Amino acid sequence: MLKLIQCEMRKLKRKHFVSFVVFSAFLFPIPFTALVLAGSVGNFTGFEAVFGLLATMGMPIMLPAVLGIIAAMLFFMERDNDTLKNLRTIPISPIKIATAKIAVLYILGLIFAIATMLSSMIGGLIAGSELTDIGKNFGIAIITDLLYTTSILPVVIAIVGFNRSYIFSIILTFFYTMFDFMLAYGGMFATTDPMMRLLTSILPAPIIYRWQATQFVDPGTPAYSVIEPYFLPLWLVVLTVIIIGLLSYLAIVRIYSKRES
Repeated sequence: MLKLIQCEMRKLKRKHFVSFVVFSAFLFPIPFTALVLAGSVGNFTGFEAVFGLLATMGMPIMLPAVLGIIAAMLFFMERDNDTLKNLRTIPISPIKIATAKIAVLYILGLIFAIATMLSSMIGGLIAGSELTDIGKNFGIAIITDLLYTTSILPVVIAIVGFNRSYIFSIILTFFYTMFDFMLAYGGMFATTDPMMRLLTSILPAPIIYRWQATQFVDPGTPAYSVIEPYFLPLWLVVLTVIIIGLLSYLAIVRIYSKRES
């Protein structure tokens, strides 16, 4: 399995997509640091403010979008390069190949999380603040990354199942990412709407956001008591996302196995 993962990583490396992941993680801190310098993020300042913006707005938007594009590349490479016939001649099951491709998504997601943490530290220093709670924030970044990487797996089902063009996959990924983000953010201020509560309880990204809000919403603000029912504990979020991820993984390997057989 390790060799398969290394092989998939080499394919992406030739296309410079590992560098693209790192670059994208350093992209969002630029406007966010500018907002912090302008004093436009409420009670939060410096590193805390830059990291909070990256964790609640940068990663939920950029990470699923980047990983969705990479997933399309990983699952379309053999088709586009006409190497599917070569895979059928070697004793490696399609399940292992699909699993290696998904593992690469998690590896790149971790790279993104580390780069995000480093970029937020740089942004905090530029904003003129001390770097506090590094360990805690690094843990939040890793957990956020693993959860949002898992949240993109339902899109991978559609990418593998439809087996269409890159353009279709990119549009699907961006639509899914933006819809989930708007739903997650809007659900925070519509806690009494039954339909909104239902959607934010079954879709992975809004569920993740309901935990993130507990980390970055100031309990001292007047709105805290209003949106408190929106919050979810981490254990429940992790359990729900794991179930969604496991079901998605089983669907992906089943569809991919049938396609490659």
